[in-house]
Amino acid sequence: MQADGIHSFLDATSNVTGLIGVWFASHPPDKEHPYGHQKFETFAAFCISVFLFLGCFNVLKASYTRFQDGATVEVTSTSFTIMIITLVINVFITRYERREGTRLKSEVLLADSAHTQSDIYVSLSVIGSLIAGKLGYPKLDPVIAVLIAGFIGKVGWEILLESSKVLTDVSRIEPRKIIEIVMALPEVEACHAVRTRGSMNHVHVDLHIHVIPDMSIEAAHEVAHVVEDKIMENFSEVAEVIVHLEPHIPGLKND
Repeated sequence: MQADGIHSFLDATSNVTGLIGVWFASHPPDKEHPYGHQKFETFAAFCISVFLFLGCFNVLKASYTRFQDGATVEVTSTSFTIMIITLVINVFITRYERREGTRLKSEVLLADSAHTQSDIYVSLSVIGSLIAGKLGYPKLDPVIAVLIAGFIGKVGWEILLESSKVLTDVSRIEPRKIIEIVMALPEVEACHAVRTRGSMNHVHVDLHIHVIPDMSIEAAHEVAHVVEDKIMENFSEVAEVIVHLEPHIPGLKND
């Protein structure tokens, strides 16, 4: 129960961190951040993973102390009541956060829903530990606490991996999908050098398109706008598209 209490405390701390990150991310671009503030949300998700790793360490430390001391576990009906109430609340929060996080494509909500989902497994483990203590196997209490630490560490690692995708500019959309959409436009002769980066709900795209050499600047500029609109229509997560115009080169392949 102490391990679960530590985990729940870290939940509250990560929620505050998430709120701060979302608040900063909601600010529009400015002189110092011309590309916007969306990475503050990524940074908040990263901080949540750090809190989880700290919790994992504290639970493991407490488990080791319990092994050394050999303290007995006092199990009462209050213990079971607290854990069952905690379990029900966590199930509701996890489902709601995951649903809204998927709809909004929010890194913080999805990270926190994963955090809260781990609470469900933790609570089930604690209930199992209480049952073991009631049946006369108190040594299982620190063992199960170690399993809880494993759950916490696993969730922290998954959140860290997702945050690293944004911070290291991992490609977010398969280039071939964008090329197919762009090449459906009759004005475009070729499309290549497609690159994407950003978070799940704020993707930046840049690409090169080729148009006929004698096309006017005004007409080519209009084609670029059509390309931007088509990409944003098909990918709701795209926030910005930069189109580089080039004259058509015979034999150039799309890539």
